[in-house]
Amino acid sequence: MDFYNNAQKLWVTLPPGLRRSRTAQWFKNNIKTVFLGKMTIIDHKEDPKKTTKSRNTPSPDKITTIAELEKALQKLDAMAEVSDDELRKGFSQFHMEFPMDLPSDTESEEYRDIQLKLYEYLHGKPYSISNEIDHFDINAMSSRPFPYCTESPTTVGNQLIAIGHLIKTMDLDAKSAILEFGPGWGNTTISLARMGYDVTAIDINDNFLALINERAQRKDIKVTTLQGDFSVISELDKKFDAVIFFECFHHCSNHQKLIADLDSVVAPEGIVVFAAEPITDHFPIPWGLRLDGESLWAIRRHGWLELGFQETYFRQLLSQHGWSLHKEMCSSTPWGEVLVASRSQATQ
Repeated sequence: MDFYNNAQKLWVTLPPGLRRSRTAQWFKNNIKTVFLGKMTIIDHKEDPKKTTKSRNTPSPDKITTIAELEKALQKLDAMAEVSDDELRKGFSQFHMEFPMDLPSDTESEEYRDIQLKLYEYLHGKPYSISNEIDHFDINAMSSRPFPYCTESPTTVGNQLIAIGHLIKTMDLDAKSAILEFGPGWGNTTISLARMGYDVTAIDINDNFLALINERAQRKDIKVTTLQGDFSVISELDKKFDAVIFFECFHHCSNHQKLIADLDSVVAPEGIVVFAAEPITDHFPIPWGLRLDGESLWAIRRHGWLELGFQETYFRQLLSQHGWSLHKEMCSSTPWGEVLVASRSQATQ
């Protein structure tokens, strides 16, 4: 343990450029795995209450029809009237099973059509990118955007920790150029811009961009905003030191093309960051619609596209386009997973 603490102290004294090198990242990740992995095992043995609690947690109801889904969503509506925390508790109470009879070719039109047809069944209409657009009072939300409007210490705390973990993990040089897709309420955007980074934010929703511009003006900081979907990436003529997807990549209807286009906008030593995205080997299919309670609520009620990805599949996809991934976890928030993609040595 003393060795690990000393290694941490040494790490923060290294120049930012050296900390982002492959050798340094490999050393950091492997040392962390060895020592923190042992600590996790010890903590688990010393706290049997966690195991008992998980055993006593009831299994979520399995939804098999739209009528059952509507009934579950009505319960969520009632819980949302109580508080945001109650609503989020309700998300864990139901799910649907995944269709497992899928084509082996994950890039085929047949595979994609199965996911879009499932979306249409759940939402009631075919997917349209216009479904991703929200309407809200820009002036009101400029003062209290999500998560602050939830009035939930848990939700606010979780997101602030997640944003801090993202910024710390990226460890970018001062004045770096950052491209953020799907900035939404602009919490990450504004934090980065206040640090002096050159931030460009792209969102399909004009309302979100107007909100970000208003928040930036109130802070007397500059953010470049562009309206468009993920396909705008092919029209950009600027190179960025970092491209960020924070809780937005899973809304992309053609994630494979987006991955293929990343190389055109990332600077030679730049990185691509996937933060708080549903990328995990617990996901039962290579990629497709998520069918947990929260995702079903988002698809049925709002029409949002809610995809998930197996981490093994995702790593292979990035590797095909010359990228390698390393992961940084923060256990203090459910949004604490950050995957950082850098160019593989063979492509440099």
